[in-house]
Amino acid sequence: MRPTWVSVDLDAVAHNVAVFDALVGDAAVCAVVKADGYGHGAPAVADAAVRAGATWLAVALVEEAAELRAAGLTAPILVLSEPRPDEMAEVVALGGVRPTLYTPAGIDAYAAAIRTVRDGFEAGLSAVHLKVDTGMHRVGVRPEEALATARHICDAGLVLEGVFSHCSTADVPDDPFTGVQVDRFDAVLATLAAAGIEPPVVHLANTAASVTRPDTHRSLVRVGIGIYGVSPGPDVAGACRALDLRQAMSIRSEVTHLHVVPPGEGVGYGHRWAGDHETILATVPMGYADGLARAWGLGGEALVGGQRRPLRGVVSMDALMVEVDGSVSLGDEVILLGSQGDEEIGAGEVADAIGIIPWEVLCSLSHRPPRRYP
Repeated sequence: MRPTWVSVDLDAVAHNVAVFDALVGDAAVCAVVKADGYGHGAPAVADAAVRAGATWLAVALVEEAAELRAAGLTAPILVLSEPRPDEMAEVVALGGVRPTLYTPAGIDAYAAAIRTVRDGFEAGLSAVHLKVDTGMHRVGVRPEEALATARHICDAGLVLEGVFSHCSTADVPDDPFTGVQVDRFDAVLATLAAAGIEPPVVHLANTAASVTRPDTHRSLVRVGIGIYGVSPGPDVAGACRALDLRQAMSIRSEVTHLHVVPPGEGVGYGHRWAGDHETILATVPMGYADGLARAWGLGGEALVGGQRRPLRGVVSMDALMVEVDGSVSLGDEVILLGSQGDEEIGAGEVADAIGIIPWEVLCSLSHRPPRRYP
């Protein structure tokens, strides 16, 4: 068996959820476990999060909600974007899964799906959430159309349980646009309240806003990357460190080959790196087929023997190379993400080194390296 795997510390996930639960006071915590729990394994992460105090789960796709239900998770699940009309019957069948709605077609389709289930309205299957686009401009109803859409939801016999929006620049605390979004969101809530519509679940904050903007906490916060112990950006990294968040993921392999490369010889495809001295290289059996960016080899580091070692040459499909010294032996552990001895490589550090964002580092991992939960 190939000695390469992704280790996920569920105790770290539980710790991080508890940190956010304490941070946001009376607001409930919704653990965002879309994209297979940001590459950590959604069912395992969701279970750990709920046990630690998260009362909601959030996903992007109906099939992600179905996976959680199949794994025995019973907590309320929010599907963050409006399902297609032909998916609404599955949402109803899953039970306790709340669709996000923001189009007339989606509202009508969900109401029709509930009517096909005997006593569907009476069985509490009609709760939905309305997404308001306050400036992300991705999905949602425009603020000036929120009241009409909310009335459409109610007139269709559905229960408007929640209304929410999403902060687009909260990872930069000095960016004034978060304040603009808060004002737009509050204006929508005031308009709805004036019409007698006051949904009990109101949510706006993502991880960054949860950390830096208490005015966004409301009755629920949606914490994604934070529950995995990763800062959403360099401008809030200090605040995240102060919370003692713990990175849950480690990427582990081992040295399977050692060889000496003469000075001036290129390494890897395209010879993107060449040393000016005789170099000892360790080959590690993990590559871009496992989800590592090719550029990781041009700016990243690995931990071997408790020391930071530079990667050399672009990452291949199944392997990468690390510059080492004579103290390294075949079979030595290699850490690409995580801790070894007194050193730690974080997802944010990797992202900065190779020009991507931490979410890509985590979510790009393929299913080829197995997940282990020690």
